[in-house]
Amino acid sequence: MIKNSPHILEIKMKENTACIMNFGCQMNEYESLTITKMLDKAGYELISSADQAELVIFNTCTVRDNADEKIWNRLSSLVPQKRKNKAKKIGIMGCMVEAQREVFLKKHPEIDFLISPVELPQISKVLRDLTARSYEEYSTYELMLDEKAKFPFRTYMPIQTGCNFNCSYCIVPAVKGREVNLSPDEIFKKLDSLVEKGVKEITLLGQTINSYKHEDIKFADLLEMTALRYKGVWIRFLTSHPILFDEKIIDIVAKHENLCSYFHIPAQSGNSRILKEMKRGYTREKYLKLISKMREVKDVCISTDMICGFPSETDEEFEDSLSMMREIGYETAFMFYYSERKNTPATDMDDSIPVSIRKERLAKMIDQQLSMQGDIYQKFVGKIYKVLVENKARKGENCLKARTAGNLPVIFEGDISLIGSFVNVKIDSATSHTLLATLQD
Repeated sequence: MIKNSPHILEIKMKENTACIMNFGCQMNEYESLTITKMLDKAGYELISSADQAELVIFNTCTVRDNADEKIWNRLSSLVPQKRKNKAKKIGIMGCMVEAQREVFLKKHPEIDFLISPVELPQISKVLRDLTARSYEEYSTYELMLDEKAKFPFRTYMPIQTGCNFNCSYCIVPAVKGREVNLSPDEIFKKLDSLVEKGVKEITLLGQTINSYKHEDIKFADLLEMTALRYKGVWIRFLTSHPILFDEKIIDIVAKHENLCSYFHIPAQSGNSRILKEMKRGYTREKYLKLISKMREVKDVCISTDMICGFPSETDEEFEDSLSMMREIGYETAFMFYYSERKNTPATDMDDSIPVSIRKERLAKMIDQQLSMQGDIYQKFVGKIYKVLVENKARKGENCLKARTAGNLPVIFEGDISLIGSFVNVKIDSATSHTLLATLQD
């Protein structure tokens, strides 16, 4: 076997190709899809291989260490390719640029451009100057209606950018800036066009979406306006802050059938002292009271974010998080161990938990949640639900993947012509991850 052969290591670049590597939240996915369309109209062939692409754009996230690590590792293999082939272009956008611009410049001065979230509207000019091609101005009007979109019948609609909260562990306010809300007129102008072209599901996005306010219109008002305007369309929203979640929002979701019975409501911890250290603004008891009210909505599903290993968290306080998760019985949970973020108050706190213990706690939390989900999902068995068919399932011939209004994945046998349609299915059985169903007439 020949080792380190340059012929083995060499990867041939394809001209007129581009690749966007997306890391992070739904907002990043939204931005990446918008830029994908710009690149397509500029004449690029969009491919999945960053190694072969002529233009590579990273849309970065810096909320947790693992995203940073993936990006640095990928850059370490791409930058040497650029040194050998000057025609290859590499750009970085997103939150990591705002947080680590100088680090990028020092580690990889070969990078062609860096664009932070607040600089994103300038990307058309940056790309024009870099590639000598014509680009549309950065816009989100036609998002996800391109025939090449993965789900052309679904769309994200950011109604808010930035965040006015100051959770002690979170870097988002520093990199995204203060909260800015779109007017209802701007929102509906975009959504009207999308719905006319066949969108079946809208997800309203915001960092703390229930803090939305434009003049006298609050989020609950906007949510009801949206439900009434697009009666045949499913409407979801992400992400909410517990202290701003008033009962009016819950009542409106219960009132309108097209408002999906799904709440994503990050707890972060089940211990009141840790929540205070996190500067979350609520206690375990207040959070549980909110969840109790949400459970009154028919067929509701609730998901959360949880952090374990926050500075000074004791074994008993970690157990409080586990016990709260057992008490609530989340249908889905997104769980992470605490990651230090530069220039956040939590980084300077005493009694840092060793990473090995953080990982042990996370593994225990994940094991508990998956074990519970297997039991929780049994309550759906035998019932009939309306679902939106998303795609072919990865496994099983003639199997399709769909999603309930409660955001639960469903697999059933059906013809591919059903993709993008609402159908009724009967849940036959369940695993800890998926509902297995039969198509109903």
